[in-house]
Amino acid sequence: MRYKAIFSDMDGTLLNSRHQISPRTEAAIKAAIAKGIPFIPVSARPPYAITPYTEQLQTNYGIICYSGALILDKNLQELYSVQIDPADLATLNQILADELSLSINHYAGLDWFTNDLNNYWTKQEADITGLSPKRTPANLTKVHKILVMGEADKIKPLEQKLKQNLPHLSIHLSKPEYIEIMNKAATKAKAIDFMAKCLHVNADEMIAFGDNFNDLDMLEYAGLSVAMGNAPDEIKQVAKKVTASNDEDGIALVLEDEFK
Repeated sequence: MRYKAIFSDMDGTLLNSRHQISPRTEAAIKAAIAKGIPFIPVSARPPYAITPYTEQLQTNYGIICYSGALILDKNLQELYSVQIDPADLATLNQILADELSLSINHYAGLDWFTNDLNNYWTKQEADITGLSPKRTPANLTKVHKILVMGEADKIKPLEQKLKQNLPHLSIHLSKPEYIEIMNKAATKAKAIDFMAKCLHVNADEMIAFGDNFNDLDMLEYAGLSVAMGNAPDEIKQVAKKVTASNDEDGIALVLEDEFK
């Protein structure tokens, strides 16, 4: 099979544990791009936490942000958007208003807003992403994702409370200290399906790389699904191929083999 598009998760997949693209992986991706194969990141990150890496790779294609809730073209113009319903957003804000010790973050398009600029978790996220949040305005209505961060013993009961009150939303832990909240219609699989149509590529003509449960639907969709060596066993069992870890050039090993 000659594959015509590559989709990749970022943290734990494209990026090593130092949040970098290794030289070998960079070279393998650039070699595929030089052959006309689009490389598109698919991340829970906001846009400006993705673009430094697309600039490094010199891609000319879109980016999939917020785990599929927002797709932007190479000029950061919106192609596709799935937001949290305003009524659900109002309910979420009411529940979260009582959680003053937690870092509560709203992501809307290109913007990151937070309830507490000095919160430890907010500062840590800023260090990881290289971004600076703004204070959350009172009238924010168009939101793609909410991220709540804090100590695990406070996050777990809040997750259960949110799921009980809003079972129709996508509410899950991405780490023991992180709750991610989105519209359930926002998925990585739907996002890569949209991009595949834009690129005139069929599902069986694409490669998808991932390392965790939020990559599962994307891996099930793609013709060649590749789980990283650092992925949980449940993800490895679903994938058609298992490669080395994100610290061992796992993406490069596959691309070097597929695009000789």
